Amino acid sequence: MEGCDCVIPAAGASSRMGSWKPVLPFGDRTLIHTVVSAALLACRRVILVTGHRGAELAARFEGEPRVLVVHNAGWERGMFSSIQLGVGQVLTRRFFVTLADLPWITPEVYTTILGDEGSDVVFPVYGGRRGHPVLFHERVKPAVAAADPASGSMRAIARGFREAEIPWPDDSVIRDVDTPADLAAR
Repeated sequence: MEGCDCVIPAAGASSRMGSWKPVLPFGDRTLIHTVVSAALLACRRVILVTGHRGAELAARFEGEPRVLVVHNAGWERGMFSSIQLGVGQVLTRRFFVTLADLPWITPEVYTTILGDEGSDVVFPVYGGRRGHPVLFHERVKPAVAAADPASGSMRAIARGFREAEIPWPDDSVIRDVDTPADLAAR
């Protein structure tokens, strides 16, 4: 199985949470370390896109050669602008995009999705809902690069390509942390 990169946008200010999510405790680590570590167990490299408090995140991953930290100076334009910036740094034929607030995703989700070699975009699905991480073929990159950074959408781009869904047995692929209650409901 070939190696692949994983883009993780972590640029937002966590306004709904009330606290900055990446550094919140999750088990014996922070939320961002949990997400990045799971991706690194299955992927060649993580492209972590920062914005709000970007220098702080960069410092946390300094010395980790498999984490490329890219700062999005225009992070306030929205998440797609961060994804777009990260995808521009991808060096592999296929790549994942996942979110920094999905700490229940395991390396097995990544490796299972990688098993689909024929699709351009592969989503894990739980309870009829598409989740993360999403696997993209390099054929998608030009469409990502051409989209408006302020209004683009990976889901809209995916509709123009060959999509596949892989059923997942638990809610880890859709369960995010947006509020203190989400974090407390571990």
